[in-house]
Amino acid sequence: MEMSVIQKLQTYINAEENDATLYKELAKIAPSETDRQLLIEFSEDEQSHADEFKRIYRAMTGRSYNPIVQPIVLKNPYYDILRDRVLDESGDFRKYGEQYLLTTQNDTLKNAYYRAKMDENVHALRLLYLISLQHSS
Repeated sequence: MEMSVIQKLQTYINAEENDATLYKELAKIAPSETDRQLLIEFSEDEQSHADEFKRIYRAMTGRSYNPIVQPIVLKNPYYDILRDRVLDESGDFRKYGEQYLLTTQNDTLKNAYYRAKMDENVHALRLLYLISLQHSS
């Protein structure tokens, strides 16, 4: 059974808030100022996606949706996490791109998907850049 738009928004809000928290934690252990600044930027982007999806959710349902975000405990080495994030971010780029193409009745939601997909693509590319810096030093 396919998820409704409302269910998808809840899923996306949860994921974006978790990603924002993960990037904040990664920034704390970043090996360079460049890494730290980019990770903070990613966290802010992810939080802005969550906030935008929350506004759309509220406009569509008349209710707020504020999931409880669990603290993130980093268990893997820094660069392993970055490599995993490349796949996650590129997957999100594809997911939001598909939603963008499928959304025809709600321009606000369509635009939110567009902004999210573009940011996710930039994150994936910049994560590859950060990983490449490790190998060139």
